[in-house]
Amino acid sequence: MPHQQIILILASGFGVLLGLLLSIFLWSYRKGNILANQILCILILVLSFRIGKSVFMELGSGIDLRLIFIGLSTQLILGPLFYLYTKVLIVPNYKFTKLQLIHFLVFIPAFVFGFLVTKDLVKQLPTSFFIVLFVIYYGHYLLYLLLALKNIFAFKETQKTETLKWLKILVATLMVIWLIYVLNLFEDFVPYIIGPITYSVLVFTVTFIAFKNGYIEKIGTIKYKTTAVEQGEADLLYHQVLALIKDEKQFKNNSISLKSLSKDLKTSPQKLSMAINSNFNNNFNVFVNSYRIAAAKEMLHDQNYVNYTIAAIAYEVGFNSLSSFNEAFKKQTKQTPIGYKNQLQNGH
Repeated sequence: MPHQQIILILASGFGVLLGLLLSIFLWSYRKGNILANQILCILILVLSFRIGKSVFMELGSGIDLRLIFIGLSTQLILGPLFYLYTKVLIVPNYKFTKLQLIHFLVFIPAFVFGFLVTKDLVKQLPTSFFIVLFVIYYGHYLLYLLLALKNIFAFKETQKTETLKWLKILVATLMVIWLIYVLNLFEDFVPYIIGPITYSVLVFTVTFIAFKNGYIEKIGTIKYKTTAVEQGEADLLYHQVLALIKDEKQFKNNSISLKSLSKDLKTSPQKLSMAINSNFNNNFNVFVNSYRIAAAKEMLHDQNYVNYTIAAIAYEVGFNSLSSFNEAFKKQTKQTPIGYKNQLQNGH
């Protein structure tokens, strides 16, 4: 065997071995958030299998076609696992239920196909079938990474800095791996062996950063600055804040804040934030703005406000500036306020 090939095997196999060792550590680590550690353990195991398959595929000979397609099918596990990992870390009192298994349903037919595939079947199926298959595999992975990223930014106001840094590092790592393998589809751009070698570099770097900064231990138990609120108390607080925001329309108060509301409800800002996050699945600003946007849309529909400018409506529903209104409106409706208004007028 040429020395160059030996070096490639060692370099690419190092990441797989390190990933397996890290998985064993995470599964046996009994401090902090055990569920989060176990999900991360499974994620790394699946990724290591995926990368290991790539090593054999590039450097071995006569690899079983079924192993190739089963390896590809694991793409459909990676995204949901990381999405659930972020949920467990950033959503207070998050519990894994059977309903969450729906995220993995698409993996089942892909795995069955990989297990049953033969060379004759590959020859019979049209090229378009495999193009669609690869789009599904890699698109599914990317979609869940983006959903996870959305979770991270949605909860950034109430979470520890260490948690956010760690999750951003993992998102970046998984995104790089996704990009490398997408480019591998066009081998003129990136040789296939680059994927396993990149994984080795990334898994070593991420492991070094994790242990150097103590991320696994620091984020093992995600807590707010106060004692965690019980779910029953969180539900009660949420209904109380709903009464103020929705029924009494306090969202129209442009100076409303987490601090002022918590004072009215005789609780702490951290507990109130936690109650909103666990029930509304988003932060305080998004919560209040959702009612402001709903009120703005009602005004745009109402002929009594036909002469109101967009700015007037923005201030009426509680926004401090037109720019913040435009940003929040577009984020929720995928349209600008003026675009929404023009669409209504054209519809009439």
